[in-house]
Amino acid sequence: MNKTLAYCLLAALGLTSAAAPALAQDWPSKAITFVVGYPAGGPVDALARALGQRLSAELKQPVVIDNKPGANEIVASQFVARSKPDGYTLFVSTEAPLTQNQFLYKKLGYVPETDLVPISQLIHVPMVLAVRPDFPAETAKEFIARARARSNSEPVNYASAGVGGVTHLPMAMLGKNEGFRWNHVPYKGAAPILPDLMAGQVDATMLAVAFLGPYIVDKKIKGLAVSAEQRPKALPHVPTFKELGIKDVQAGFLIGLTGPKGLPPALAVRLANAARAVLQEQDFRDKYIDPYAYSVVASSPTAFALYLRNDRTVQEERVRASGATLD
Repeated sequence: MNKTLAYCLLAALGLTSAAAPALAQDWPSKAITFVVGYPAGGPVDALARALGQRLSAELKQPVVIDNKPGANEIVASQFVARSKPDGYTLFVSTEAPLTQNQFLYKKLGYVPETDLVPISQLIHVPMVLAVRPDFPAETAKEFIARARARSNSEPVNYASAGVGGVTHLPMAMLGKNEGFRWNHVPYKGAAPILPDLMAGQVDATMLAVAFLGPYIVDKKIKGLAVSAEQRPKALPHVPTFKELGIKDVQAGFLIGLTGPKGLPPALAVRLANAARAVLQEQDFRDKYIDPYAYSVVASSPTAFALYLRNDRTVQEERVRASGATLD
């Protein structure tokens, strides 16, 4: 990493000033833990490890990944919410435990609005609507027309990575917005969906561009529409919902950084600035961002808090439309 970036990181963390508060002067004096609510190997885990490695090199302290999968990230959420707010236990997650789970579960064991402190929305992960290779539609509008026509006779089957998750709720909203019924087929994760989609066992799905992109390019499945502001570099031939004049269901998910209740605001700002410095570094983007069609956000704690507040309204409507409940 170049000297300019290293200086930015240290300055962002308040470690270059003799007048820095005691917390900034002392922190970090031991290993920092990034808690992840998924097993090793997925996009959240991969970004946490890459970001942690870069921060570790600059902070001269290890950044350890603690995978605590289970219950739509609730297990990890509860652990972080109950941790000491000293900047040594942080949560790398999607929006599920921050804005969705409160509408899916009657009891969470934590309060998203108060028990998890927003630090930064790190990236946004766009998703793509895809169908089996022999589905009789070449465009998203043709697909919607087919789905409407089959609503009352032989509804289209769509696969998600689990009830109430980020791959289920946008599909439920698409059906509601476009006026058709279809059958939900929940899987245990995204990986088993792909072979069934290629084999025609299910009709459609909406998953991360990074995951489905290579199979769309190889024409093993069809990509119909991307939920993003612009076409991703990985799929330049697939239009966005906006381009097609179809109401965007905001099919994507964020990866963000939060901490436990009581985390000092000054430390949250320093962490956000440090993460931003890494995410905007070109070498990091070349290795961990651009190849996966991710969009860097790197927001401030204030901006992330505003995003989450607005997103809770969106997620409440999605959950209601899906009829999902996980109690």
